[in-house]
Amino acid sequence: MNAQSERYAELLDDVARKVTDMARLSPPGDTPEDFGRRVADMLAEDWGGITVYVPKNLYQRFRKRNAEMYAAYTGRNVSELARLYGISEQRVYAIMKEERERRRIRQAVLPGFAFS
Repeated sequence: MNAQSERYAELLDDVARKVTDMARLSPPGDTPEDFGRRVADMLAEDWGGITVYVPKNLYQRFRKRNAEMYAAYTGRNVSELARLYGISEQRVYAIMKEERERRRIRQAVLPGFAFS
C-alpha cells in the first residue's frame, strides 16, 4: 500500500471509529434519523469548509477478495475463479503470484535458518 492509500485508509478508519462510538453512545429512543443527523453534524464539524477526498477503498476490498481467492485456489480451478470473480484467467494467475509474494515477505526468518 502506498502512502496516499494509507492516508485514505486512515480517513475511513477514523470515520468508522467515530461513527461506532456515536452508535454506542446513542441515547435511548434515538431514531435512525437522529443518528444520521448527528453523524452529518460530526462530519460538518470535522471537515466543514474544506475539500475532502473520500476514497472508494478499493485497496481493502481487492485485498479481501484476493485473500478469499487465494484460499480457494487449488491450481486446477483457475477458470472457475475467473468466472466467480468476473476477471480473466491471466488476472487470477497474477493475483496468486501477488498473494504468494505478499505472504512470503511477511514470514519471518529465524536466526540460523536463512534460506537462499
